[in-house]
Amino acid sequence: MTSTTDPEYTPTYTLDNAWRAARERLTLLEAACDPITEQHLDKVGIRPGWRCLEVGAGAGSVVRMLCDRVGAEGRVLAVDLEPALLADLSAPNLEVRRLDVVADELPEAAFDLVHTRAVLMHIPQRDDVLPKLVRALRPGGTLLLEEVDMRCAFEPDDIFRRSLDAMYRPILEANAGMDLFWAGTLPDLLGPAGLVDVQSTRNRMTFTGGSVLAEFFRVTWLQYLESQPYTDAERAILEECRAALLEPGGSYTAWDVVAAWARRP
Repeated sequence: MTSTTDPEYTPTYTLDNAWRAARERLTLLEAACDPITEQHLDKVGIRPGWRCLEVGAGAGSVVRMLCDRVGAEGRVLAVDLEPALLADLSAPNLEVRRLDVVADELPEAAFDLVHTRAVLMHIPQRDDVLPKLVRALRPGGTLLLEEVDMRCAFEPDDIFRRSLDAMYRPILEANAGMDLFWAGTLPDLLGPAGLVDVQSTRNRMTFTGGSVLAEFFRVTWLQYLESQPYTDAERAILEECRAALLEPGGSYTAWDVVAAWARRP
């Protein structure tokens, strides 16, 4: 069993990319969520030559999609608080920058597409970041936001739901600004932000034990165990869930992926 203490790990962000298994965690998340993101990019209709901004680029799967779609005449700027996991990307139409979207400025009126996935729910200053993302769009450019709404995951009475209650308790008590349900408001935010032609989708993701998403949650629970002040009872629940998710079968509700996109006039 992997140890739940790592004296070398001192996170600056709840799920920061400096953690020793961050690439594994993000790669699992990409494998689960990329098909939905592909559908949304199809709906937006990215064309060769576009300039795209990927905020919170993670391990880079969406960056690869964008680089392929915009082609040699297009450009992709990928930014992240910790971009080390992007070091192996070498597309000629790609630029990678270390950037804090809260504290740092973004280029204005520069992009045909600005995209984030599962980023803003973690940022307390999300209401201040949204206007920055809008200002980064060229006239006619599209903002595409994908976030997860976890309300549905708290409804079943199973070991996964009990692990969620335990896992998020110290984070929510610390008032760190994470909002597990904020994604549900996305479709209502883009119009007041000055965008037009708002569209949205909601996709529920369920999973079984032994699946890609099950392993994603097992690794994520480990990162929380190594970084949060849990009680012994909470640690026992989290470890029980990690063991249960190894077993094939069962049925669990992960979240709804809420996507909203709109155009700058």
